[in-house]
Amino acid sequence: MFKPLLIAALLVAPLTACVPDTGPTPPPVETTLTKEAKYFVGPWVQVLLGGNGSGFELSADGAAKAINDPDNIYTDWRFADGKLYLTTAEAVGNAIKTTETGHRVEIIDETSFRMFTKGSDWPQVYHYNSADVKMQ
Repeated sequence: MFKPLLIAALLVAPLTACVPDTGPTPPPVETTLTKEAKYFVGPWVQVLLGGNGSGFELSADGAAKAINDPDNIYTDWRFADGKLYLTTAEAVGNAIKTTETGHRVEIIDETSFRMFTKGSDWPQVYHYNSADVKMQ
């Protein structure tokens, strides 16, 4: 009688020892966007002469990336108090420096907005996913 219990214990012990104790899985992080901020989710481009354009793509999770713009590396974005805040990153020596800049925006319609950069009275006009833009 002792041998069958010993054999059963030896067979079960390795199975229970392999189960990791990770605990409950945390819920995914959700970003709550205001109605105004939801407007900006998606790809936005500024059409230039010749049909080429550059801009940025803004995700609902707060991430941002450049479109046809090798001079800027966008990482994050947020919208507050009528301003679109874009965080850019740049290599400075061996480190990465991030800068958040707020730009005043005026919504033109469902597919366009004006963005006033700091120190300029002339706005840049961005269009949502413009078919006129030739991706490079």
